Amino acid sequence: MMDDLDDLFAGASRALVPPSDALMARVMADAAALQVRPVVAVVPRAGWLAGLAALFGGAGSLVGVGSAAVAGLFFGFVQPEGMGAVAEMWAGSAVDQVDLMPQLDVLLAEE
Repeated sequence: MMDDLDDLFAGASRALVPPSDALMARVMADAAALQVRPVVAVVPRAGWLAGLAALFGGAGSLVGVGSAAVAGLFFGFVQPEGMGAVAEMWAGSAVDQVDLMPQLDVLLAEE
């Protein structure tokens, strides 16, 4: 009995039967339906301002640099009196101030 079964399996393994075209079409249709579809990412167009922000490390860094620039311009032009007092306190002696942007009346004075 065992020999008959072995002969049957040996005969089946030697005979190659190709699958029918209808079976292959159904298998390929099922495989195509299960394939992962590529996701198309929509990237918004970045303008020159986004490029500038990316150059400085993002919008947060650009805000920090802009705030520091505005504060520097304010203290450079206004020169509040308190700043001189704080500088004298830190230095321990009198700090001389140089007026790098004289007013218009100094330029028009006849001396």
